[in-house]
Amino acid sequence: MRAIIANLCMSEDGIVDRPERWLPAPALGGVIDELTAGANTVLLGRRTYEQYAGSVAGLRSVRKLVLASTPVAYQPHSEVLKGDPRRVLAALKQVPGPDLHVIGSLSLIRSLLRWRLLDDVTLQIHPVRAGQGTALDRRSFKLISLCAGLSGTLEAGYKVHYAATGALSSVESAGRWGGTRRTATVPSTPRTAIRAHA
Repeated sequence: MRAIIANLCMSEDGIVDRPERWLPAPALGGVIDELTAGANTVLLGRRTYEQYAGSVAGLRSVRKLVLASTPVAYQPHSEVLKGDPRRVLAALKQVPGPDLHVIGSLSLIRSLLRWRLLDDVTLQIHPVRAGQGTALDRRSFKLISLCAGLSGTLEAGYKVHYAATGALSSVESAGRWGGTRRTATVPSTPRTAIRAHA
């Protein structure tokens, strides 16, 4: 089964949306190129696709799968996914092939988290304060790697851990970049075992 991996850039104060507002315009194309490096197939929401697919070199040369409820302006190597998005993406995960990389597309990433389909997240953290914007809820992320990148950036890699159905859990922050420490608690009331009779 292939993985779905989210690749996002984030400001030092935790903002992940509208990077064109807080990153210098000349640097933005290079940032997206870095996010797509090594990706063979990318998943994009409509807005990210229409804004960047035709202008950023890293997105022009890869296979693009677009999740959009309204028609989009076509770019080469692109396919618009039809049908119920949750079922389509769950089925795509089962098809052998390279991992699927979500570039930007915050609303798509939130949907993937809600549907429990996102496996990994890579954040490229820039030494820039955005001041305002949308932050990503990282409570279910487990920090697995952190390394220094170019121009003072940090690259943080996370595994997404979904709470087990029916289990209670508490989450404590374990770091500035959203690494978490999760401790599961089990209800203390005894439960009657279910017995099968012949």
